[in-house]
Amino acid sequence: MVTLRSRRQDRLLVVVVWLLTVVVLGLGIATVNPILLLWGVIGLPGAVFLTRVHLRDTRGGGGPSGSSDPDGPSGTDVSSDQTLEENDR
Repeated sequence: MVTLRSRRQDRLLVVVVWLLTVVVLGLGIATVNPILLLWGVIGLPGAVFLTRVHLRDTRGGGGPSGSSDPDGPSGTDVSSDQTLEENDR
């Protein structure tokens, strides 16, 4: 199974999502436009979720050496072996 990891370049996409959400919500509040308010309210949880996933995936803690190389071999990692077994079920 392919593991998807956020890279530091994805930070730009997170910033763009937050900016669009804030702009749409701000315009919806300023113009009292229900559809803009709806899209702004829908965008907030999406932006929060995207931020959580991005922060989780870009943090360090890749192992005892502290390197977080998602493409390199990780040796004998018990947690990844358990994850693979759970995904196979």
